[in-house]
Amino acid sequence: MARQMKMLTITLLFVALLAPACGKISTPDLERTVEVAVAATQAALLTETVASVPTSTPTLTPLPTATPTPTGEDTPTQPLPSPTPTATRTPRPTATPTLPSPPTATSVSEPTATPVPPPTATPTLPSPPTATPIPTSVPTPTPTDTPRPSQPSRLYAVVDVANDEELNVRLLANPSSDIVGAIPFYGLDVEVTGPGAQVGGGLWVPVVYQDVTGWVNSRYLARQQGWVNELVAARAAEIVTALKNWDTRELTAYVHPEQGLRFSPYTYVRAGQEPPENQDLVFPAEHIWDFFSDYAVYHWGWFDGSGEPIEMTFEEYYGRFIYDVDFCRPDIVSFVEFVGWGNTVNNIQDVYPDAVTIEYHFEGLEPAYAGMDWRSLRLVLEELDGTWYLVGIVHDEWTT
Repeated sequence: MARQMKMLTITLLFVALLAPACGKISTPDLERTVEVAVAATQAALLTETVASVPTSTPTLTPLPTATPTPTGEDTPTQPLPSPTPTATRTPRPTATPTLPSPPTATSVSEPTATPVPPPTATPTLPSPPTATPIPTSVPTPTPTDTPRPSQPSRLYAVVDVANDEELNVRLLANPSSDIVGAIPFYGLDVEVTGPGAQVGGGLWVPVVYQDVTGWVNSRYLARQQGWVNELVAARAAEIVTALKNWDTRELTAYVHPEQGLRFSPYTYVRAGQEPPENQDLVFPAEHIWDFFSDYAVYHWGWFDGSGEPIEMTFEEYYGRFIYDVDFCRPDIVSFVEFVGWGNTVNNIQDVYPDAVTIEYHFEGLEPAYAGMDWRSLRLVLEELDGTWYLVGIVHDEWTT
């Protein structure tokens, strides 16, 4: 390489010396030629010098495979785990220890001082157990808001059986089938377990009552709502049977000996909050004994809608506001709960806070009225010295 450069230099000098002989060349051109020759010589020498210096092969440092540290964050002294990256950057904890692994479905780690982002997979927790409905048969009486009745169940109460008789349970759906058990005339919680069968013009249904299983005639059953003990159920059945028979002498035995018996034509009981002349009539037991022989006309209240006074004898009132339908064979018998509702305020629990109410309810009498002609008879009982007595008979129907 040095030899070549020397030859190039000599050639250029030769050209420079020979140029005047060939003609007139301006001084600037000659000077430019010399400058080019010198620059070429220097470039060649520099190239030769650089080429003579050995070049060491650089060693490549492999990049770390860990997730790159975002700008502005300090590199941790220990390698971070490689979780699946997400679109949103999760803030690093201030401490450098390795973050705990997400909990599994069977083990949930307690949080540490440094908050840990929640795991992406939430453990499947077992479904809460289905709550068993609490019986609403004995709700706490509230004077301002009476709970509406619950949906009908498959439980039934015995109705229209004489006080000295029982409802026979037979092996088959046939009045001639063997008797396998009996239900008392005040029986409650009779469960109908399946569809019925038409036998001789009557509908027989399969039932379970306590440990007795068999068939009964459905005409002696009414849908049951609520619950009371046997003493109250028996007393209510005795009273409604006496009313059906228009037996005031039997009824007298059930009238409260101290409070007497109040008659209310509608569910709003006119009692102590009303002037005496406007209150519902109350009669002692001895007056009721032979009440049908009393032909006096009494003022019992006012007709709903028209506001006309209810001026009737006891017998007339009895046929209109006590036993105007056969309440011994209702659609529903409700204990403590109220079934029939109209536009009249129901203040029974206000007037009788210590009483138990049994309601005999018809959902409707004529299909054409679509239930607008419903009826209810409510017997109000209070306890005295362990015996339940009748203190009120409240009639109810649709009111405007």
